[in-house]
Parts: sequence; structure tokens; C-alpha cells
Amino acid sequence: MSKINFSVKRIDLIIILISSVMMFIVLNLPFKSKPFGDIVFHEEAKNLAFYLKGDVGYDKVMITKAPGPILFYTPAYLMAPSGATDNQLWVYGVVFTFMITTLSLLLIFRIGTSFFSKEVGLLSVLMFFIFPIHIYYSLGIIAEAPAFFSLALALYGWSIAFHSPTKKAGWIWLTLGIWFLILNRPNTVLLLGLGFLIILYSFFQHKDFFKIYGKKLAISFLSVGFMGFGILQLAKEISKTKSNNNQEGYFYYVAHQGRFQFREEPTDFRFWESDIRPDSKDYQNWRKNGDALGIIMAKTNRTFNDVFREFLINDVFEHPFWFTRQFFVKCFYGHVYFINSVKPEKFHLGPIHGVWGYWFIILLINSINIIIIFGALLFLFKEKNLITYWPFWGVIIALLLFHGLTYMEPRYIFPSRVALYLMSAAGLYRIGWIQRKVNYISKFVFSINTQTH
Repeated sequence: MSKINFSVKRIDLIIILISSVMMFIVLNLPFKSKPFGDIVFHEEAKNLAFYLKGDVGYDKVMITKAPGPILFYTPAYLMAPSGATDNQLWVYGVVFTFMITTLSLLLIFRIGTSFFSKEVGLLSVLMFFIFPIHIYYSLGIIAEAPAFFSLALALYGWSIAFHSPTKKAGWIWLTLGIWFLILNRPNTVLLLGLGFLIILYSFFQHKDFFKIYGKKLAISFLSVGFMGFGILQLAKEISKTKSNNNQEGYFYYVAHQGRFQFREEPTDFRFWESDIRPDSKDYQNWRKNGDALGIIMAKTNRTFNDVFREFLINDVFEHPFWFTRQFFVKCFYGHVYFINSVKPEKFHLGPIHGVWGYWFIILLINSINIIIIFGALLFLFKEKNLITYWPFWGVIIALLLFHGLTYMEPRYIFPSRVALYLMSAAGLYRIGWIQRKVNYISKFVFSINTQTH
């Protein structure tokens, strides 16, 4: 553990300054994330904000998907004037998201410093600036940014709780972070199950860990479960008479997509949209199967959930090879990036343009990505006390399991990059020449009067 007795203000100012520059650069790139995502989070946060202002009636208030993004963007929309347009609300939302994302980087530096050293904390932040995917996702009204912040808050809480288990603050931040992470990405609920397995494992194999943290972790997990269940039930109650959409139905819809993703085309990494892959065999079969299931619903008068659930279960047993291959391809796909907002032949970035320019940028981006993953793997293989870092690798396993078994997009794995970059920085710092480079940069960032033990 590194004693933070250097000037924290200096590194904070550097992070804020570089983040601002990176935001300006990414804002002016020819490719961007969708401003409003799939529009649902924006519309529902807007209606909630307008309802609280008295501009619309309660009948407009709905929470049909994950409630976290609604709770996240509503405060930003409340700051906007009444009658604000969608574009004006987007500005308020993006400014708020940028501030929260920058705060996340400040927390990431402190996490790295607490568990490893100030140099590792610095390296983890530098890696985000080398590959600023966090800025890219900050430009959309989507779940990725609030989920990213949630995990940073949870890991920050664990960094306090681990080193000072008697302090309530650490356990509170850990609990709130995991809770809000699940509200933004309900698929991360698997982290709770994994957490209880870790408690059970520590009871038999790591008595010291269990004695210090076991009961407190159990209380945190149970608190998250109760609070999460309460919010999800409240969201269901608010929307039940106003919309036919719900979390369960959305899950089956997405899982149905996943049964055809990389099914017979395991190397087709194009985004799952009709205007991008209309000639895709898997995409066409997904549409045909959805129509066929719709006919079954009409003939048998069974519900959407019942018919789709039955198909999903039967399909796994009927096609075990496809199911297994799809799982591993999805796990790989979740860690690579492609630019889907512009076609390769229309790509243009300064002097780099056209198909060759497009694939050059894709190769560059994913080369950086491979180095980051290599650093994390190096850390996992070299670290002997992995139970200490359970939320770091636990959240990655939880997301890979869920989306490997259902439907995968790289953005679904994005929140786990908080943990991935921290582990990668710790792993890469073990390499001599990288350590020397980081130590050299550190001389210009930190005060000389630092002490590590």
C-alpha cells in the first residue's frame, strides 16, 4: 500500500485538464456514439424530470428498462429550463456525464495507489487517455457511463474497506457502488452470487480473510440485494399500467438475439442492425424465427415470455456445439472494437481515410486493447493473493458469463474496464522498461517527498 503523502491536488488537476482536452478531441471526431442510444433512457429521464417540475402528468412517468440511467440523468435534466429541446437536454446530460466520468478517473487513481502504488495509479489513468473509450461513451445518453462510475465507486469503497475494515465509509461506498452498478446493468447481479461463493471459499481456505471481511461482505451483498429488489419492484409498479414493456420481456428479447449472434457466422463481427448487416444469414434467421414464434403466440394464446423462454431452453439442448462456440466467440467479441457509425469506404480522420484508413485505425485501437488485456492477464498469473482483488476480476467474470450466454456487445463489457485497466496497470508495471518509463513520468507529476512500503 502506498501512503498518499504527495500533492494529490496536482494529479487531480492534471486528470481534469487532460480529460477536458480529450473530450474536445473526441467531440470533433467524425464518428460518435449515438446521442440518445436507443432513446428509452433519454425519454424516460426527460419525462421524470418534467413531471418533477410539474410540466407533464404522472401518466408519462415510466421506467421500462434498467432504472439506474433514469436516476442518473434526471438530475441533469432538472437543471435544464422547462420546455428544453432534446438537443438542449443532451448538452446538460453530456456535461454532467463528463463531470462524473472525470470523477471516476480521480477515484481510479486513488484505487490504484491504495492497492498498488502511486505509479500504478498513474499508469491506470494514462491508459484511459491512450485509449479514451470512456470519453466516447460519455457522449451518449446510455447506461455505460453511470455503470462505469458505479464500479469505480464500488472499487474505491473496497480499497477503503480492505485496508481499514472498521471504517463504515468503505463498506457504504462499496454497497452503494455495487447497488447502482446493478441498477444500471442488471446483468451484473451475478457478481452477488460470485461474492457469496468467495465468502464460502474464504471460510474454508482463507480463514483470516473470512474473519476480517466475511460477515461485512455478506451484509453488503444482502443490502444490495434488498435495495436492488426494492427499486426494481418500484419501477415495475410505476410502469405496469402504462407500458407493455418490462425487464423480463426485454431479457428474453435480447437473449433471443443472442441465440443467433455468431450462430452460423462466427466471424461476422458487424453490429446487429438491419442497415448494417441485412445480408447476414444469422440476422435473417433471427428475424424469421421471431416471426415464427409470433405465430405460435397467436395460435396458442401463450405469452411472449413463455414462448420465447421455451425456445431458448430447447435451442441450447438441440444445438450444444453452436451454443458453446457462440459463448467463446462472444467473450472475444466483447473485448474488441469496431467503428459502426461510419462505413469503411466513407471513413475519414485527417489524412487517414477510406477502407485502408478504417482498418488501420481498427488495428491500432485493438492493438492497444490487446496490450491492456495482456497486462491484466499478467497480473492475474503473477498475483498470489487474488482473493484480495475479488471485485476486480469478479465483475469481468460476471459480465462475460451473462453476455456470453445471452447477447454480447463491447459496450456491455465497458464498465468492467475500470477493473481491467487497474489490473493491467499493475501487471504491466512489473515489466522493467515500462516501470522505468512510468517512474520517469512520475517525477514530473508527483512531489519528491513520497514514501512507499
